[in-house]
Amino acid sequence: MPSEPNEKRRKRKRLKRRLLPRGLSFTREGKVYVLVTLGVGFAAVNTGNNLLFLVLGLMLGLIVLSGILSEVTLRKIDVRRRVPPRVDAGATFPVELALRNRKRLAASFSVELRDEIDGTAFRRRCFFLRVGPGEERSIAYRCELPDRGRTRFDGTLVSTRFPFGLFEKSRFIELPDELLVLPSRVPVRAPRSAFAPGEGGRSAGFRGAGQDFLELRQMVPGDDPRLIHWPGSARLGQLVVKETERDARGFVEVVLDAAPPPSADRAGEAVEQNIRAAGTLVRDLTGRGLTVRLTTAEGGSLESHGRPGAIPLLDHLALLDPEIAVERDPPRARGPGAVLIGPRAQATGPSVRLRVPPPAPAEGGGA
Repeated sequence: MPSEPNEKRRKRKRLKRRLLPRGLSFTREGKVYVLVTLGVGFAAVNTGNNLLFLVLGLMLGLIVLSGILSEVTLRKIDVRRRVPPRVDAGATFPVELALRNRKRLAASFSVELRDEIDGTAFRRRCFFLRVGPGEERSIAYRCELPDRGRTRFDGTLVSTRFPFGLFEKSRFIELPDELLVLPSRVPVRAPRSAFAPGEGGRSAGFRGAGQDFLELRQMVPGDDPRLIHWPGSARLGQLVVKETERDARGFVEVVLDAAPPPSADRAGEAVEQNIRAAGTLVRDLTGRGLTVRLTTAEGGSLESHGRPGAIPLLDHLALLDPEIAVERDPPRARGPGAVLIGPRAQATGPSVRLRVPPPAPAEGGGA
């Protein structure tokens, strides 16, 4: 989620671009060229030499020609971006940029594209040497985002130094895009006691795949026909299906406390490490085909089964706000055998508190 300073920076830049739709800056060569031009002009005025006036006119003509050709290059071009909807924090992923030249006759030369992410220009750039009339070309660059949350691509800065490399002219194309950065993985494993409490299966007390009968209910579209209870259907005069209790072997509850501990060193980093640990468990357990319930103070309980069902849980973890968790009551497990993460996570029955490795030291810090 963009921070408040990023929002202020974005608003200032948007206002500036409305007032000045084109940006212009000198290159190192351009500064030298302008200084030489001023020197020739000063000499021509003081000496009255016609040859110096001729040279001055040629040099000023090159500056005017440079402005005209660079403007032609930046006109009538469109930019398209393609990003994945979700990525892991710190992981490298491709971002594709496509440049289309809508001009009928003129080509665009030496065009450079640079994305702006959360109000800040990204360090990597894409370069197109030539895009012909009516042509579209694409290129991809590697991107990585270190922090979880919602990330916004504000737009793309299009610039060129064509034709002489004396000036860099640019324009900003608003191209809003958004992706969700999921928590990265940490080296943790779910305790075996959390999802295999005994040699024999036991019911978890919730609907799901299992052996123990729970109830009969009316059949709805999407129900498996194999679950129809024919004796009950004949007795009631309508199709009913048999509900069973979920086997505890296929169910795990993860209880996450996202509130930072009071007066603790690097409390924010410790909270982020707990969130990463919860995300790692969700990925691993759903990858085994287990049903996972995630309980937090901010969002209550979310439940999913199997690898595709992990997406809502990971999205919830990506958007968790520790400040909201402080204002809420500590999260509590709804059943026994839960995995507790964080100091305030609670359970009513037998549970296991996960040992989360400490966060890695910051760059340049001590061990």
